[in-house]
Amino acid sequence: MPSATSSNYLHHIQMEELFHGVNFTPITDVYIALFTTNPALDNSGGVEISTSGTNYGRVAVPIGAVQWNVAGLEYSNASDITYGVPSSTWGTVNGAGIYDAATGGNLLYVSPITTPKTVSNGDGAPKILAGQLRITRATC
Repeated sequence: MPSATSSNYLHHIQMEELFHGVNFTPITDVYIALFTTNPALDNSGGVEISTSGTNYGRVAVPIGAVQWNVAGLEYSNASDITYGVPSSTWGTVNGAGIYDAATGGNLLYVSPITTPKTVSNGDGAPKILAGQLRITRATC
């Protein structure tokens, strides 16, 4: 999976803290979403997998050094992120997003998937393997 890109929301709260002294309230978990259509950085236009009758839900990953590896400027998931076994077809998963809530919430990062994957009813539980969800600083 290519590296994730920070959302407009995350950029804004980082700039507010840095330049205006507005303290960011820390979160305890992030929630990993899957998309058939990736959202824009303002969280518009995305199509997340339906939660209605599909056995899909965002997966919570706690904040902490045990759950996230760091190598230089890159962070990645330390263990597999496993979703429920599909009870109906989810469609073709094209991307993943990191949110601050199990539903709704604010998009923090979004990433396309290198090889989109069609998830059908009866498939095994989809997963993002350890080290495959990568967040790094953009460089020019």
